[in-house]
Amino acid sequence: MASENDITASDLLLQLNTLDEVSRIEAKEGSQIDKSIRETISAFCNEPGLDGGYLLLGFKCGRTLFDVQYEVVGVDDPDKIQCDLATQCSNEFSTVVRPEIHVEELEGKKVVWAYIPEMPPGEKPVISKSNGRVCD
Repeated sequence: MASENDITASDLLLQLNTLDEVSRIEAKEGSQIDKSIRETISAFCNEPGLDGGYLLLGFKCGRTLFDVQYEVVGVDDPDKIQCDLATQCSNEFSTVVRPEIHVEELEGKKVVWAYIPEMPPGEKPVISKSNGRVCD
């Protein structure tokens, strides 16, 4: 994988579709920041030694008999998704989470992706206030 600073949505999608299981990448359709996305953020923040993870929004999981492939479906309003993600990371957890959020175009569709950092031990566990539990 490229360094953290050089990575792109295309790199993440390729890795997701090439490997059977990727513990540091989670892809979702992501039309809104919901409970499932908050659980993913909490898990990336809390998992020791993982060094955080990547959340991809605007992707759909397709299953074949022998394989799982993700396709780009895009998000309708990437600016709103980006703003909602930043706001919820700031307000909806037991500690402020500061994701690195990106908007890119893939296959003619806008996608949003974010690097969610692992939190330092003194700030764990990161708990979603609205979910009311630690997710890991």
